[in-house]
Amino acid sequence: MSENPFEVLKEDMENEEVYLKVNAMHRVRVVATLLGSDKIKSQLIPYFETLLKKEDDEVLFALAEELGNIAQIIPNQSSCLLALLEQLAGFDETVVREQAVRSITIVCGFLGDNEIANTIVPMIIRLASNDTNFTCRVSAVSLMCPLYARAGNQKEKIRQKFTELCSEETPMVRRAVATKIGEIAQFMDKIHVIQDLIPVLKQLCQDEQDQVRLLCMESLMNIAKILNSGENKTNILPLIIQSAEDKSWRVRLALSKIFADLAEAVGKEIADSSLIQIFSNLLKDTECDVRVIAVKSLARFIKFVSPEKLNLIVPLLQLLSKDPFSQVKQNACEVIGQIASLLPKEYSQSKLQQYLIDLMADDNQDVRRNAAKSAGQFAAAIGPEALNQFVPFLKKCMDDPKWRVRKETMQTIIQLALTVKNPDVFNKQLESVFVMFLKDRAAEVRSMGLSQLPALIATYKQEWAVGNFLSKCVETLSKDVGSLYRINALYAIQQISFAVDGPVAQDRLWPIVQKCLKDTVPNIRFVSIRVAKSLSKKIDNQQTLNQIKQAINELIEDPDRDVKFYAQEALQN
Repeated sequence: MSENPFEVLKEDMENEEVYLKVNAMHRVRVVATLLGSDKIKSQLIPYFETLLKKEDDEVLFALAEELGNIAQIIPNQSSCLLALLEQLAGFDETVVREQAVRSITIVCGFLGDNEIANTIVPMIIRLASNDTNFTCRVSAVSLMCPLYARAGNQKEKIRQKFTELCSEETPMVRRAVATKIGEIAQFMDKIHVIQDLIPVLKQLCQDEQDQVRLLCMESLMNIAKILNSGENKTNILPLIIQSAEDKSWRVRLALSKIFADLAEAVGKEIADSSLIQIFSNLLKDTECDVRVIAVKSLARFIKFVSPEKLNLIVPLLQLLSKDPFSQVKQNACEVIGQIASLLPKEYSQSKLQQYLIDLMADDNQDVRRNAAKSAGQFAAAIGPEALNQFVPFLKKCMDDPKWRVRKETMQTIIQLALTVKNPDVFNKQLESVFVMFLKDRAAEVRSMGLSQLPALIATYKQEWAVGNFLSKCVETLSKDVGSLYRINALYAIQQISFAVDGPVAQDRLWPIVQKCLKDTVPNIRFVSIRVAKSLSKKIDNQQTLNQIKQAINELIEDPDRDVKFYAQEALQN
């Protein structure tokens, strides 16, 4: 085998296996570094020319990528790569073409503005004017966006060619223009956006292909961000109305996805006066997928609407909460929870509360889960007076057969408790639901309750922890229930021990744990050892510490090896 790196590359590229040739191509930057700039131009680039017509797309993709890396090795002479990249930019395979465009952009980063105007712009115009290969024109559109700002006195040529491509017969080119028109608008003066791009956008929004019209939606939003309120009302609002009534549900779906961003872009005045009515039609669309996305966008859209206009949305939420499609109802739950904080309390209670309660009893578990989550937001927005209505239904949700519903309900109860911070309200309304985590069938729910217990103890203080809550733990331990529930109660006692002082740990907690150290179930015994070890760090009384040590020492000879292990570990530490 030759020691010349270029010859080694050529030998590797003769292999019949495509993956080996791709690997060899990815080593080209090493070869280029060893060859130096002169040999790159005299040997490597001419060799690459010979590969273009015979290699597979995978190899050509790797070549297009590596040419961008070579440009970083010879930044001052990287323009020598452009001819090769121009050819790759016209290939049929999309990934090869797109990678070539990315590498051309890398090369342009090393060129001055004069070289951009005198070398790159003519290349873009050549690609855009290639009548035999539409892929060249697609690549030209992609190159116009990042390079327009540096085109100098050639900007007019790019604008002219860009608008010409809008009327292309080839749908792929029109799709590229529809995708990039919003991006190139960011680099243009506003007067050119209004005079040159808006007419193009209007034409594309009426294109015979729904895919072209669909791709216009993102560009519509980007251009709206550039214009002021009056310009948006004149130029963008008619296109929004037109797209909302489009015969293709995919176009309406694309509009629904960006509707909240559009509302932000056009401003509150247009959102209040016009967009609410347009959005209302999307929320009532005959196609269920459009309704699903529209309701999802509604959660953000309501933030850009004046509070006094939100009452126009409430009747729609009442309708959506009874939609036959479960995903629509899932998203409606989220909106109901959020909008409650923006509407007057009495209005929310009278108009939306019952619908949310009904959703908590829906046949679909995801709807029930979202409704439980929103119930917390709703109750927090209304205040403690709303808890009387929701707690019975939250308690019912804690008996739901689906653990995800119970987990979300537990999270809601905890959030409400941490928000209310009122011991009387907590004890009367929420505590009975919270303690249900102690005996929940799902480990996820039990873990949720345990993980948030320190926050609740910090909020409702030691008195609650060693009072009502500890009594519930003792009740769980004393009843003949499953060992998992009793272990959960022990871990809850451990959490209490972290928050109380030594005398309380000694007088209230240690007697409970001492009894559990003699339990018939091995798992209870070794968890009790761990809890006892935690208690010993709190207790100062030497007599009690000796009792703990003696109780653990008795388990050194336990017939269960896990109990023995934890006992030995506790005594060593």
